Amino acid sequence: MLLVFTSVAALLVDAGFGTALVQKQQTTDDDETTVFLSGLGVGVVVAVVLWLAAPAIAAFYAQPALISLTRLLLFVLPLGALAAVPDALLTQRLEFRSRASAEVIASLCSGVVAVILAWRGFGVWSLAWQAIVAIGMRALLLWMFSGWRPRGCFNVASFRSLFGFGSYILMANLLNIISLRLQSLLIGKLFDVRALGYYTLAQNTQLAPAQFMSGVLNRVGLPVFSQVADQPAKMLGGFRLSLRVSFFVFVPCMVGLAVVAKPVITIAYGYSWVGAAPFLSLLSLATVFWPLHVLNLAVIGAQGRSDLLFKLEVVKDVASVILIVIGSQFSVIAVAWAALASSLFSVCINTWYSHKLLGYGLFAQLHDQSATLLLSAVAASVAWSASHWLTHAPLALLVAVLSAAATYFGLAVLFRVKALHDLLSLLRSWRSPTMSIVEPLE
Repeated sequence: MLLVFTSVAALLVDAGFGTALVQKQQTTDDDETTVFLSGLGVGVVVAVVLWLAAPAIAAFYAQPALISLTRLLLFVLPLGALAAVPDALLTQRLEFRSRASAEVIASLCSGVVAVILAWRGFGVWSLAWQAIVAIGMRALLLWMFSGWRPRGCFNVASFRSLFGFGSYILMANLLNIISLRLQSLLIGKLFDVRALGYYTLAQNTQLAPAQFMSGVLNRVGLPVFSQVADQPAKMLGGFRLSLRVSFFVFVPCMVGLAVVAKPVITIAYGYSWVGAAPFLSLLSLATVFWPLHVLNLAVIGAQGRSDLLFKLEVVKDVASVILIVIGSQFSVIAVAWAALASSLFSVCINTWYSHKLLGYGLFAQLHDQSATLLLSAVAASVAWSASHWLTHAPLALLVAVLSAAATYFGLAVLFRVKALHDLLSLLRSWRSPTMSIVEPLE
């Protein structure tokens, strides 16, 4: 219930400054200190606003316990602001190992804290403390790994320059998160807590691989594309390669998750949560084209056109809100169908400026991925046929995964699918200690 408020608050704190630092490539001490002080100041202000708004949030949901829970969770905002500059600088330098180490350590430690607190009977409070520990520890580790310290001072010119780019990113991200969290907001308001629980579980399960893929593609795509922003041919080559490889890895995973949603839910969360399976199937299908969304936007952002990103987000999110509001008037499953329809519409919109800027639009991009899409459909059909009549969840999942994987990779090898060749080439090149990350994109 609180995700919609904390997600929006976190975006306000970031304000697009982190992305602006990455896109700028060459930053000064004043640029970095300006972003740090701005984020920290906004974090404190937004935290105070949330503290005062806590009773109103609790009244909206008719859940008095949300008052104290909101006032604990708001501490993630200034803690998140502390990590903004070190995170952006590590991304800018393409030091992904340091970032990954910080996130893995923070996730493991906060997970242990959450499990211990849950075992001791803290209930939902264990999840709140997990978020605080994770964000606080991540900030500490990023400071250690980056070696960054504020050495400059607040500079009005730096603020205007960075915010000129970041403001459009902020507005685009706000529209996107509001559209995403509107689903939970309406379900929590119009239906019962159980329905919201099922939907949120499915949404979070579907978002986990999607956000992981977004993180990888954004953190690699934006800085690398920014390096070749003045070389359209090289950028187009890197863009096509990135799409082929990411589609080849991601699409079968999400199509497969849609097919095996029921056994996955049963094994991961228990049979009492099996009601979330239909939602997970639809939401997984809605995420199939996620690499296309992320990389098209990264290409536009790398060219400094955050204004175009904002325009795209306005069109997409207006349509998404309309579809979700209409769906919420019928049933929870209709909301999931609306999310699927919204995602398909966004595929068309996100490729519009790629066609204008690089001559690489929707049909060309889908044509390049046709082999992957066809193989994924065939593998999913095999998985469904092999596991549909099995009632034992672990066995059904095992049979589905093995049969789908054998079909997918077997056909990819048989028909010499280019995406598989690209993936293997990248894996071999990334093992070389002298390899530059830009080389595979050439």
